[in-house]
Amino acid sequence: MQILKKLIILYVESKQDIIDRYSPILKSSCDKLYIARSGEEAYRLYKEVMPNIVIMDLTVSKLNNNIPLAKKIREDDDNTILVALSDYPTKETLLEIVNLNFSNYLVKPVDAIKLKKTLFEISKKINNGKIIYLKHNCMWNSASKTLFYKNEPIFLTKREQKLFELLVKKNGVVCSDEEIFFYVWEDEFDKTVTNASIRTLIKNLRKKIPKDLIKNQYGVGYKLDI
Repeated sequence: MQILKKLIILYVESKQDIIDRYSPILKSSCDKLYIARSGEEAYRLYKEVMPNIVIMDLTVSKLNNNIPLAKKIREDDDNTILVALSDYPTKETLLEIVNLNFSNYLVKPVDAIKLKKTLFEISKKINNGKIIYLKHNCMWNSASKTLFYKNEPIFLTKREQKLFELLVKKNGVVCSDEEIFFYVWEDEFDKTVTNASIRTLIKNLRKKIPKDLIKNQYGVGYKLDI
């Protein structure tokens, strides 16, 4: 469940008693939890905070069902994980769930154990898929070595890419200048690399990402805000 602690969840539900039942479980399992009571509010929040997971009741009153919401999200991206909740789904709804690539489908009422198990299975899928979710709406694809911000890829130079890869591998542990030098400039030992070279690399990378994603520890080095 540790990886879920870094994620943002958007929960779409119209009934306050159900929100009160499930929101404490969701809140304890993620970095930030947002709650929407209608499809319109949910889509606005989706565009605003770019959640990693959207858990939606398929019978929210203001949209009759949330299939239109799911379609709008899928028009924007294929990375957001969708989880469906429903009382009595029709055959058509089940087909839509498959076509829209929902990760999970849960029949209401869902007990706490089932919900936690589903979240655990999602965390395993995320890990196996080589997608590493970070704070500040960022994620790192370790297979393609691509950094995304709000689901949009960020162009990195070769050295910026190597630096970010190192920071991800360190998982919040501070990287010293020496570590950065040997990892980023491993094939260029004949070149003169100074501390100023590393500072410039960090500065240029920070211009492309949320400012608080890379933290510096004075006199020690740099780390990701995990």
